[in-house]
Amino acid sequence: MTDVRIDEAVDGLASFFADRQTRAGVVARRLLGIAHRDDDRLAKHLIRERRSKTRLDGSFDGSLRATAWSAWELLHLGCSKGHAGLDRMVGFLVSRQDQPGRFGEGCSERRHAIANCKHFMSGFFSPGSRDELIAPMLLPTRAVIVSEIAARFAVSCFALRSVLYAREERRDAVHRHIESLLTLSERWRDRETEFPNTVDVVFCALGALGLAPPEYGEGVNRLTTRIGEMQNAEGVWEDTSIFHALDGMHTLRSPAAREVIGRAMPRLLQMQRPNGTFDESEDEQLALIALRALRTQAVTRSAPQPSKKLHPTAARERQR
Repeated sequence: MTDVRIDEAVDGLASFFADRQTRAGVVARRLLGIAHRDDDRLAKHLIRERRSKTRLDGSFDGSLRATAWSAWELLHLGCSKGHAGLDRMVGFLVSRQDQPGRFGEGCSERRHAIANCKHFMSGFFSPGSRDELIAPMLLPTRAVIVSEIAARFAVSCFALRSVLYAREERRDAVHRHIESLLTLSERWRDRETEFPNTVDVVFCALGALGLAPPEYGEGVNRLTTRIGEMQNAEGVWEDTSIFHALDGMHTLRSPAAREVIGRAMPRLLQMQRPNGTFDESEDEQLALIALRALRTQAVTRSAPQPSKKLHPTAARERQR
């Protein structure tokens, strides 16, 4: 893998996103420093569109998953704490912490023995009553979480990621969620967590943990190292897609994380199509995930930087 090949891949993505009048198009152009003069207007339109679909409680149809994703979209379109629409969504999310139906509630002798019960798991977001199944659950990365317990875990991580990116890390329940993830992460390797989709949910957790306050860095780094040990000879993972893995890791900025992502780059580059995309459907989210991963690799080298000033949203992501 050479710097030239990475630059060529980024150029292909720049061409693909050049005229996309979509949320992913706006975010990608801002990351690349090639934003159109109409992108701010388009972003405002997309923000209004998403706000118009929320309920009075700030949710999307009462769905934890849909609300967490919409908050994530608003944050990357340029909203920040204090924006009325975003604050309402985040307010709905945090209102779901420690509520019935969350991952980790209840206890049994077996679950207590593996630190997977209410005595160890705290701060998780509830998607609702257990009478209303949420699995199988399709994530924006195209990963499918098939078991109910894993889906409730994954959607809570999804919500935590948005809440942390919205800078609500001072909440006690948020800290308890982070600490619970790190406690559970010590047991993932022995496969005793009752998750059929172990690797998928680990990357869901990493996506949130990468945004955790600095005091949790040591625990996050240990989990990152374990994930790296699970890569195969091609730099990918047997039980999950490369895009779900890279999406989970793009919030991490440690040298160990960059090394793990770097080992996945040859396979990612092989997958790129002539038009810059990575699948026949030209999925924009997968292309955006790839762009972020390629950008992560540029951190450790002297890659040519865009001549235009980065949008504040892109600058914030680059500074983390």
